[in-house]
Amino acid sequence: MDIAIADVPYDDGKTFKTRPALLVSIDGQQATVFKITTKYEEKSEAIKKFYYPIEFWREAGLDKASFVDTHMTYTLATEFMLKNPPIGVLTDTDVIKLFNFIKANQKDSV
Repeated sequence: MDIAIADVPYDDGKTFKTRPALLVSIDGQQATVFKITTKYEEKSEAIKKFYYPIEFWREAGLDKASFVDTHMTYTLATEFMLKNPPIGVLTDTDVIKLFNFIKANQKDSV
């Protein structure tokens, strides 16, 4: 799973922040991503439960300890997502742990 720098919208859908994003899928002209953040400590417990801590963040090309925010995916235009090369790749270990993290959170919310 590639990590690229992208303009990811805030939840209001009107404003954007340039940040690392984890590429989940590409379907024609649309890319689906999770945003990646370094902000964790100041978040509420309700929000923290959706933040997967990237174990091998340096190996993934990130400068700081980071988290995949799994509370929602974002759809971006592929042309903007792919205009710059990826900055890194999530390790296989983190991909498996992220999958299990999302699966466990889905089970808890049912």
